[in-house]
Amino acid sequence: MKIRRLFQPALPVALLLLMLPAAAFAAKDEPAPSGPSLRVAVIPFVNTSDEIGATKIMEDVLKGELKKIDAKRATFLWPADVERLLGDVDQLARIDKLDEKFSQFGTVDSAGIAGLDSLLMVDAVLLVKISEWENHRVNVIGAGQSSATVALQFALFNPRTRALIWTKKPREQRFSAELDASSANVNYDETGVIQRKSDNAPPRYETVAADLVRDAFKKFPRG
Repeated sequence: MKIRRLFQPALPVALLLLMLPAAAFAAKDEPAPSGPSLRVAVIPFVNTSDEIGATKIMEDVLKGELKKIDAKRATFLWPADVERLLGDVDQLARIDKLDEKFSQFGTVDSAGIAGLDSLLMVDAVLLVKISEWENHRVNVIGAGQSSATVALQFALFNPRTRALIWTKKPREQRFSAELDASSANVNYDETGVIQRKSDNAPPRYETVAADLVRDAFKKFPRG
């Protein structure tokens, strides 16, 4: 009897183990790790507009906007870092090749992009073109509105396959508010010439460009 009592508790335990689903003994599933972020080299810009200063303004705008992109999606190697890493004259010549081909045809130069994935340790190369960067100031009351025009082109290429991954060509001509000739706040002479530059100032380049960049990069590829 003692032996029988000794084994009796084991029976319910065995039955319980048989009733449990097999999943109870399996290793607990861990969530799949997310893929690495896309590492992107931003090539120094090509500027075909008439405004030399557009490049510096646009670099600041782009850097400010791209910093808002979640690092889990993409990280960026800025133009100054690209130049520093390429280093010698022969390697820096790649930038001229890339910009020239992109400026003329919107495509990538095969010799310029080849091997950049290894040299810069990146997954993609971003080319940027400033094609329009101009403003128009209306100097006479009642002659219309001042405006600023910005046109850009972005293209993301895979340096290994040279394939185009993503591209955008945003453009906007933005107008200032039309001046009211009857307003006491507008200063103009008897011929209608506006006296204060602040009265007929066109929209700021920085604001127009930032809005274009922000909208263009909403659907930027993920890593």
